[in-house]
Amino acid sequence: MTTVLLAHGSPDPRHASTLERLRQRVEAPLEAMGRGATRLVYLEHDHPQPHELGAELTDEVTLLPMLITPAFHARVDVPAAARALGAGGAPVRVAPALGGDPLLLLAVEERLRAAGHDADAAVLLVAGGSSSGQAGQSIRTLLDAHPRPGWLTMTLAAPRAGAASGRVVVPATLAEGVLHDKVAALARAAGAPFVPGGLADTGAVARLVLRRVLG
Repeated sequence: MTTVLLAHGSPDPRHASTLERLRQRVEAPLEAMGRGATRLVYLEHDHPQPHELGAELTDEVTLLPMLITPAFHARVDVPAAARALGAGGAPVRVAPALGGDPLLLLAVEERLRAAGHDADAAVLLVAGGSSSGQAGQSIRTLLDAHPRPGWLTMTLAAPRAGAASGRVVVPATLAEGVLHDKVAALARAAGAPFVPGGLADTGAVARLVLRRVLG
């Protein structure tokens, strides 16, 4: 039995380093539960990619998309990755992606505290966005279901004028990289405090990964 964490990948090496730390955090408890090894694969830039790993997998695979907003990757790339991972005969179960779970909001609060802010600070949570608008809507839906007073959301694809005023800017990204740094630049331009780092470096996201994998 193998657990595969499917990440986007990035030309920025901080992305893979952050996700490797998360993989290490979840591997021991998953092994203790009889879930076998935990592997990372990437859609782009980094290695291994699904087709490189699939030939060596023959036992049961649980594939967890490391996505916090729905996008083209969820609709197209994840099914393609599942097929590639099953090329060697392994049966592949695709677990639900990370998005939509309130543990993501707890992860944001962890990052706030780590950066020296109160967990109840006013926040602007910024995602990358997509042409369909689904990314922004998914974050808004999560926050509507689990309100945090003073919190707003937006995407880089659809910025909201003045939204950063009086708020701490937090990137809705799992790891540092290109999108993370674009959110940092947005915060600097607005003169707003910025919380660096990825949500994958939190206990809340580690718990979320375990929840998704164990079903």
